[in-house]
Amino acid sequence: MRTLKQVISPRFIIALFLVGFGIISRTVFDIAPNVEFVTLLSLLAGAYLGGFWAVLVPLGIMFGSDMIIGNTNIFLFTWSAFLLGASAGLLLRKLRLNNKIVLAAFGAGMAFSIFFYLYTNFGVWLITPFYEKNLGGLLYSYYLGLPFLKLNLIGNMIVVPAGFAVAEFVYRRALGWNRQRSSLSRSEEK
Repeated sequence: MRTLKQVISPRFIIALFLVGFGIISRTVFDIAPNVEFVTLLSLLAGAYLGGFWAVLVPLGIMFGSDMIIGNTNIFLFTWSAFLLGASAGLLLRKLRLNNKIVLAAFGAGMAFSIFFYLYTNFGVWLITPFYEKNLGGLLYSYYLGLPFLKLNLIGNMIVVPAGFAVAEFVYRRALGWNRQRSSLSRSEEK
């Protein structure tokens, strides 16, 4: 049987913080349409927490915030898009070792913005009655989404690399602190 200490691990606490921050950022501190922190938090969950947490964080953020602000059946596209964002974070996990993670996160944020725009606008075209179900209607939905893409790109251009720079700083400080603590423990044992 697992103890409470095993259940409440550092990863659990970090995931809980990311989910809480994501919910607050979508509900209380909404900066502008499509300028959000969910992309950053999904990528961070994949890059630093990995595995199960890479799925739990974006789903927790979207579920918790959608319970407050509401959503429509487009949630199938938005939620699954952020799950794919977390998967991109898993790829970034390998770059933590060679000091390229902030630059790679910038690229991932830009790529995710474009993917999110294409994917969710396709979803809006597909499941809502607002657009004709032909190529013209699809292209019109993309045209009307351009202002949101622009804001999302600008937001992710700033939020994602800044967030990864902070996360990498904290991660390296924590590693240094743990190494220092373990070397002190070894020296006390002698």
